[in-house]
Amino acid sequence: MSTKRRRVLTAEPDHGVSQPDSESGFIRSYYGDAGLDSATRKMLIYEQRRRLPAFKHRMQLLYAVENNPVTVIVGEPGSGKSTQLPQYLYESGWAADGKKIACTQPRRVAAAMLAQRVSEEMGVELGTTVGYSVRFSDASDPQMTRIKYLTDGTLIRECLADPLLSAYSVVMVDEAQDRSIATDTLLALLKKILHKRKADLRVIISSATLDAEGFRSFFEKDSSIIVSISGQPFPVDTQYLAAPCENYLACAAETVVNIHEKEAPGDILVFLPGKDAILTVLAELEEQQYGNHRLESLLLLPMYAGISASDQKVVFDLAQKGMRKVILSTNVAETSVTIDGVVYVVDCGLVKQRVFDVATGIDRLVTRTISRSSAKQRAGRAGRTQSGKVYRLYTHEAFNSSLFTQHDVPEISRLSLATMVLTLKALGVSNLVRFDYFQPPPPELLSQALEMLAGLGAIDMQSGLLTADLGLHLAELPLDPPLGVCLLNSVAKFACVREAVGAVAMLSLGDSPFVIPSGRRSEALEDRREFIAQEGDVLTLVNVLLGYQETPVRVRQQWCHLHFLNPRLLDQAARISRQLESYLVRMGHRDSLRISCGRDFALLQKCLVSGFFTNVARLDKLDGRYRLIRSGQIIDIHPSSVYFSMDAKPDYVAFASAMDTTKLYMQGITAIDPGWLTEIAPHYFSIK
Repeated sequence: MSTKRRRVLTAEPDHGVSQPDSESGFIRSYYGDAGLDSATRKMLIYEQRRRLPAFKHRMQLLYAVENNPVTVIVGEPGSGKSTQLPQYLYESGWAADGKKIACTQPRRVAAAMLAQRVSEEMGVELGTTVGYSVRFSDASDPQMTRIKYLTDGTLIRECLADPLLSAYSVVMVDEAQDRSIATDTLLALLKKILHKRKADLRVIISSATLDAEGFRSFFEKDSSIIVSISGQPFPVDTQYLAAPCENYLACAAETVVNIHEKEAPGDILVFLPGKDAILTVLAELEEQQYGNHRLESLLLLPMYAGISASDQKVVFDLAQKGMRKVILSTNVAETSVTIDGVVYVVDCGLVKQRVFDVATGIDRLVTRTISRSSAKQRAGRAGRTQSGKVYRLYTHEAFNSSLFTQHDVPEISRLSLATMVLTLKALGVSNLVRFDYFQPPPPELLSQALEMLAGLGAIDMQSGLLTADLGLHLAELPLDPPLGVCLLNSVAKFACVREAVGAVAMLSLGDSPFVIPSGRRSEALEDRREFIAQEGDVLTLVNVLLGYQETPVRVRQQWCHLHFLNPRLLDQAARISRQLESYLVRMGHRDSLRISCGRDFALLQKCLVSGFFTNVARLDKLDGRYRLIRSGQIIDIHPSSVYFSMDAKPDYVAFASAMDTTKLYMQGITAIDPGWLTEIAPHYFSIK
């Protein structure tokens, strides 16, 4: 250890820090007045930081990290774990000698926004001393960045090039209670790395609702310690419904209006399960705003995983004087992310979760009740800058019943493990059953993942190793295995690189670029015909992206407006396309980037089948509905599909994803020839 670190640890902690009252608004002052001189801004930042609960525990935290390879931190939401501890470590010398401090997050939005916030607090430009790296976006400098926010998955991919993570002196796994597959995988890898680097690597695991003893037990107890950060910035008053509501979306909109009309100033954060619910409540509030001067001061802002950087900025900027922000968000705002000015939280108690169905072989997006831990996290968003209130759109009796479990079901128990297995194989883990997982996965999910990867051609069935031509390259890509296979096979087998890059980019968005303005539905649908391909949704999306890319940059906004398209999403897809091309160049395929299938669309269709052969359905001529080939279960065409309103539908289709709402719907549909299945995926279909 450097002497610099030990000198810092001899300082006495400040126990005399008083908590600010509800009117102090230090965060609001700091972020809200760009006209302050440098010295005043620095003073306000310092005052803001020292009033966080983490500041009182600064010396205790640094002492724990100095003397223990693993530190488990438990602290209330808003205590400053995510923003302050990396700064304390940096100030104490843990980033000396060119080393870095990593702070991982389960979500991309959180990683990017935390990096932005910490860079502002430190007075440095984002991407220099403080940066972030997430899928398809990197704002960091290999030489300059010392505090780096990443998603768990991004850090795992760094392990492929640097198995011991030798660039880092500290790895902080934040929001560990989310228990994503990537989080569990990273914890297991860090345990192995510590056996080699116990002297010079520190691991910190932090959360607001953590099973501390469970994490400490996973690592060696005699080399780990638990530190609790007591205190929450401000108290939060929790209110429940007296009786269950029939329509939670209408109830959410009504609650927002009631808060605005009856409560003191302060922004409102509304938690909803998905984008569809957000748009429904948004439309309801916009309708109520029309002609109602009392609601004109509401600034309605959506927030979900696919939101662009510019739209994120509007959400996090303070509202103009006299305006009240209403942020309609999925669970992306549940952890780590602090939206300054939020005083009121409206919690519908629901979340959309992916669940893998082994019987059908597909992922489903299911709406379900949140856990009590998640409810606590959501409530914590209200007490960041002053005393707050949370309005839970469910009864107290329901909250204490079996409807709400204590913790969420970990992803490793409910999702496909294909990506995890691919990564572990790439890192040289040969025996997946004996691997030291934080929580062992269900055997059926492990078997299915191996079976799927074998069918994709990523694993050799005889040796159990990744194939050199596809498997090893697939592990390098920040894509789900089916999409990665489509991209790689577009070069190796199907000569449709240009179109496949566009298809993978558009499918990675997870959202439709088509816009239907209020009152112009028929006009928007008619204009969409220009892009529609009879071969299905994916080729339609490729047509849209290619049209966007071929349009001069100076008129792209106008072109999107003319064709009822979302320019933000298409700009994001174009950026993803460039990232994908850079991966192919890195793999030695620079000369292949311009290869196009031209009018031979069957090449692209086959390429898509090579990735999504597990997601295939056949049209039943008797009732006109599709059934999954594997299970015979009925699956319907999503209303957003180009096939939804077509009279003549293909006999066989492959699809990119499924959504389970009132029905099981398939999205991202492509017409296929059934003969391609045994031709393209013989390993998989010979098993079946």
